[in-house]
Amino acid sequence: YNRETEDMLMDIPYSYTTGFSGGWGNVASMRNKGVDLTAGVEIIKDFHGLDWSVTANLNYNENEITSLFNGMDEYVLANTGLKLQVGKPYGEFYYVEYAGVDPRDGKPMWYDIDGNLTKVYNEERDSKFVGKQRYAPWSGGFGTSFSWKGLSVTADFAWQYGKYMTNNDNYFLMNANQGTSSNQAVDMLNIWTKPGDITDIPKYGEQVQFDTHLLEDASFLRMKNLIVQYSLPEKWMKATKGIQNAKVFFVGRNLFTATKFSGYDPEPDINLVQFNYPNTRQFVFGMELTF
Repeated sequence: YNRETEDMLMDIPYSYTTGFSGGWGNVASMRNKGVDLTAGVEIIKDFHGLDWSVTANLNYNENEITSLFNGMDEYVLANTGLKLQVGKPYGEFYYVEYAGVDPRDGKPMWYDIDGNLTKVYNEERDSKFVGKQRYAPWSGGFGTSFSWKGLSVTADFAWQYGKYMTNNDNYFLMNANQGTSSNQAVDMLNIWTKPGDITDIPKYGEQVQFDTHLLEDASFLRMKNLIVQYSLPEKWMKATKGIQNAKVFFVGRNLFTATKFSGYDPEPDINLVQFNYPNTRQFVFGMELTF
């Protein structure tokens, strides 16, 4: 597909002389192009009562902003780590690049707009596109279904690759300046304390900034659903003289997740997480009787 979308709804700033700071308007346009693929295979079909099939889908999407409002070419979305710019994808993060801690004095370092090391944080001057996106360019899922006589098993998985999120949790959990107001992560045992220490955590008293050190790879693979069901044999039902059918089943949701993301959940469709409640892991056992 290659789709152009025009007159997109967008929150835009107004001159304060209007009496408002901003509002909504149909002002922007965007191009999306990519590929959607879906495949299904019946590996075994009715072989002595055995059936087994596999399905999968894949999506790759490229996104590009083609116009903004009032003839502007760029617009920073304040306090989001994002910037809109014609010719760039919507959702690419816009941050000052963190360069670690100077082992000599424990001060944090950044790269300025020219790529030079600096110990002076300047968001307005040194922020840049970092090549990491809020929206995963690659996504998809796969599943399998198996049945034999009265037993059936179905499993579904979902995945995203190339997705990033700002982990706001670490601003509180890895910040010595929070004092006793917040619990601290175990990583804080590696805080800089003396010259020569090699660490990414600056010494006490240094201000923690919203830069690329809070940006994390949130790519993931997750088992979304697992259903196991067994229908009791008909001869057992005849012995009950009343129950026609009986099924016992188990349903599990979000049982397994593989990710590098250190927060609670890599799946939310947002640019920043701050102690967001994660998707729950669920276990359901039940029985279905037909009289």
